[in-house]
Amino acid sequence: MRYVNKKDLKPGMILANNIYDNHEQILLKGNTSLTQSYIDRIIKLGYDGLYIFDEGDVVKANQLISDETRIAAINKLKKLDIDACLFLANKIVNEVQASESLIIETINLCSYDNYTYVHSVNVDLLSVIIGIGMGLKNAELEKLSQAALLHDIGKCDVPIEILNKPAKLTREEYEEIKRHPEYGLRRLREKEKDGDEIPSVIKSAVYSHHENWDGSGYPRGITGRNIHRFARIIHVADVYDALTGKRSYKDAMNPADAMEYMMANSGIMFDIDVVNVFVQYVAPYPLGSNVLLSTGKQGVVYENNEKYLSRPKVKLTNGNIIDLYEKLDVTIIKILT
Repeated sequence: MRYVNKKDLKPGMILANNIYDNHEQILLKGNTSLTQSYIDRIIKLGYDGLYIFDEGDVVKANQLISDETRIAAINKLKKLDIDACLFLANKIVNEVQASESLIIETINLCSYDNYTYVHSVNVDLLSVIIGIGMGLKNAELEKLSQAALLHDIGKCDVPIEILNKPAKLTREEYEEIKRHPEYGLRRLREKEKDGDEIPSVIKSAVYSHHENWDGSGYPRGITGRNIHRFARIIHVADVYDALTGKRSYKDAMNPADAMEYMMANSGIMFDIDVVNVFVQYVAPYPLGSNVLLSTGKQGVVYENNEKYLSRPKVKLTNGNIIDLYEKLDVTIIKILT
């Protein structure tokens, strides 16, 4: 399996994963042979690329949660069904805990229109993995998962023309965007008026997930450990997924550069302890990525080393495989688009 940029997709390539349309219906199933009409439709939906199978290429990456759970969560978020989201958040915890590996090693595939909801599920998944890495108990993981899945629920009260504006926001529009944690807290409190109590840690995390470690965040400008631990975890997951996701107004940052950004802002935007755990589980060079080596040769990331994610095995264009964990004099220079 390798990742192929949209400009390099060709008829006859074999799709590795299911692809969904804007209504979360399967557009193409894995193992489908691509046609030009399929490729045109996929590009129109806003996908930057796809994972395809090639004979002799890497095997399919571990799937941390099922497509069914992911799509159910997306649909319930769209419907603002908070009860169902709370239930599905617990299901996500169970599926992640049952996974063979916790490593995130694929590029996120997402169409434009699905971004907000797919993003929330991705943030949930990343937050749960960080929580497991930090040793949280199951009851804590469930609450963290619930808060992460609902972290952006307040954006449903922000005008859609601001959320999807393809140009730079005005000062007034940016201030409106910054109110979404407040709107999210309000939504949860309104839910409590129906007699359903929402744990305070969930409300706190939703309200505080844009607070920065140094106090430069919003809405309150609080600092360090005054920010709830769940909010600090969600903040890391949220920013990373936002950086690596493509929107109508920005291109996606590649995972390696996004990882550098996260580490560079540790102790400024982010809790260093959270970032240190995060980097243990997210591969900077996702499986199937085309990379340029310091030797000048190109290849595809063939297998990730779970103990040292920055040193994967790379399959060169001549078919040879080089293990960067053993070949210390060779490094990856960059991910090729």
